[in-house]
Amino acid sequence: MVGMKGFRSILLCVFVAFASSMPIASAAQQQQNQPQQVSVITFMGDINTASAGVLLQVVNQQIRNGIHKITLVISSGGGDPSAAFAAYNYLRNLPVELTTFNVGNVDSAAVMLYCAGQHRYSLPATRFLIHGNSLVFGANSTMDAAALQGNLELLKSLNQMLVHVVVSTTNKTQTEVEAAVRGQAILSPDEAVRWGLVQEIKKDFMEPGAVLVSVSVPQSSEPASPIQFRSVSSAAAK
Repeated sequence: MVGMKGFRSILLCVFVAFASSMPIASAAQQQQNQPQQVSVITFMGDINTASAGVLLQVVNQQIRNGIHKITLVISSGGGDPSAAFAAYNYLRNLPVELTTFNVGNVDSAAVMLYCAGQHRYSLPATRFLIHGNSLVFGANSTMDAAALQGNLELLKSLNQMLVHVVVSTTNKTQTEVEAAVRGQAILSPDEAVRWGLVQEIKKDFMEPGAVLVSVSVPQSSEPASPIQFRSVSSAAAK
């Protein structure tokens, strides 16, 4: 099984490859070309290495086209926490004004993707779900004590990634977020505002003149590992 360092290295290599293949225009060029242009990118589906890579490729293309304001519209049941964390770090460091918008449900690993926004909004009657990560064992999988301990440490590390992101984004303390991750926190938009996760509840995510771009979430062609780390809501997993 690929270790945590190796897995994250693969993710970062994929993302860096996307970035290096699509040169980003300077801020001055962006303002000169399209000073008011907003690109609205929709992301609907599970988060994995492939879907996160496609999302970042679309974002890079918009920046290359001179866009300097991006709204990322999200409805996702979660997925791979490592892919979500890598996408979060990448998006946070781009030279754009990034807004994230919950239009359905932002669950599990998708919370980290949502936290990448400098501006964070939500439609009414949506939901946020925060909880810890899980190990998923395939049929007839075996594991000795050393491997089990190693995977437990990796699982704890993934949970700490989530805690770090949520604490950095909200007004909650580390102790409060750790308690939520150990259990399960389901937040309405109003509750998410009180957490500081959502800054404002809005009725529309489109701005006049905005360009709408959809991310086609690909199905992974790689064979599934017998042991996977997942962060998905129980409703999404059914």
